[in-house]
Amino acid sequence: ASLYRTSFAIIAVFTPIAALVVWLAPLPPALKIAVAFGLAGAPVRNLAKLAQERYRAAGEVSKAARVDIGVSILGFLVGAGFAVAGAGAASPLLGLAIAPLFALPFILPGELRQATGGTVDRARLKAYAAYGYPIAASLTLAVVLASTDRFLLAAFMDAGAVGAYHASYSLANRTLDVIFIWLGAAGAPAMVMALERGGREALRQTALEQGSTLILIGLPAAVGLSMVARPMAELMIGQDLRAAAALVTPWIAASSFLSGMIAYYFGFGFTLGKKTGLLLVTMAIPALCNVALNLVLIPRLGVVGAAVSTTASFAIGLIACLLLSRRAIALPMPWEALIRCGIASAVMAGVVWLLPPIGGFLELMLDAGVG
Repeated sequence: ASLYRTSFAIIAVFTPIAALVVWLAPLPPALKIAVAFGLAGAPVRNLAKLAQERYRAAGEVSKAARVDIGVSILGFLVGAGFAVAGAGAASPLLGLAIAPLFALPFILPGELRQATGGTVDRARLKAYAAYGYPIAASLTLAVVLASTDRFLLAAFMDAGAVGAYHASYSLANRTLDVIFIWLGAAGAPAMVMALERGGREALRQTALEQGSTLILIGLPAAVGLSMVARPMAELMIGQDLRAAAALVTPWIAASSFLSGMIAYYFGFGFTLGKKTGLLLVTMAIPALCNVALNLVLIPRLGVVGAAVSTTASFAIGLIACLLLSRRAIALPMPWEALIRCGIASAVMAGVVWLLPPIGGFLELMLDAGVG
């Protein structure tokens, strides 16, 4: 009851303010329409996300996953439909705004029935705010960390460099991100329940299983993406951008693996220990390092400099996370899984490296199959 009533109150305040800001903003008409649809979809996505997180907290991982997958697929289809119809830049935002509307009739009535008869607990809301706002701010910093390099590439180089970097970044990052999201959707609630029911010793065992799973799946995936960077670029990226994309992909695969381990494992210790302010500090460190490193490396190395900066920043962020998490709940390092998987991934990389460079789809399938 507290969460839903507060959400409706925030939506009631947010909607007119957002409309006023869009109306007064000195933006081109096409961009203004796109921003308007993006902001209009925020309240709907908020309600869908509330239900999804409640499912996760209750251990109903499959139901939460179905909501996530359904909204994502529908958002893509709706956005593609508007793009075909000529909606332009507003198309993806229209998809994001409209897709959750189809999910709400199936999930919101049941959620509101559970809230019926409840009262708003102000003390609990204050605790939620103190706990949640640093997490929201850290997610904002994560977006900054993931996008600053594009702006600096545009400033130091040109649109072609941004396109090459973005194409390779999307291929590697989104592939690994999907893996970590799926594994984290089940692992995070399991760690919370282990801490609540069995204390830190039970948490340690569950955390080791979660960390080992992330490494056993994520590390080979990152190494595999690095090894097939060239044939994958030949298959999926335009000819003008392929060479740069093939150079950048291995670095982005490494940074995506480090980012996933921070977000879905080591960083979760701050959430479990209710020290979310430290999580914000942990994300601020790599965000600042990323800007500084990009300013130094992009003029010297171009798109590769941006990729190296991102990887180095996440490595620094992981070190900061490991050190600062000692003040909250330090999750154990799954050394056994890391060593075993590291050796296996190195062997896989060596074997794939020896395969003939026949190019294109055939090489991609050969490398992936042998690896």
